Amino acid sequence: MKSYQENNIRKTYYVEGNTARNLQLVPDYQVEGAPSKREQQTRETVKRKKVNPGMDIFSFLLFAIAVSVTFYTCIEYLSVQSNITQMEKKAATLESELVKLENQNKAALSEINTSLDLNYIYQVATNELGMVYPKENQVITYESTLSDYVRQYGDIPDESESSILSKIIN
Repeated sequence: MKSYQENNIRKTYYVEGNTARNLQLVPDYQVEGAPSKREQQTRETVKRKKVNPGMDIFSFLLFAIAVSVTFYTCIEYLSVQSNITQMEKKAATLESELVKLENQNKAALSEINTSLDLNYIYQVATNELGMVYPKENQVITYESTLSDYVRQYGDIPDESESSILSKIIN
């Protein structure tokens, strides 16, 4: 049999670190009429719920308005972005059509320039139509300072009427 001191040594232990055991051997006892810890905690929870019941109607309406405004803004942003994309595609289509038409115009102009035979035109005008180059006294020059075109306010008189003899007779 072991001695009393050996049994006493075995029952003692050391407390080290933050994982020390609770040495309280006697449980907490309650005074009669005093609420237990659990009852006190539930009472505090109920008090907190009464003080801050959550969202009141004004907060809820404000939140709902903010969410709807945000949602509307997002929808409008997507709509504007879609319109911009469509316009960019349309502009690209129109630009490609413009380039195509410019190329067609250049090709048509080149074809016209190569199809004109100026010598043939001169031969037909002088031989078949009896056209001649004007003499120096038949050419009248003018200077226009306003624009590249001339406005005609009346008919151009015939050559027979513009002679001096016809003016004297009239």
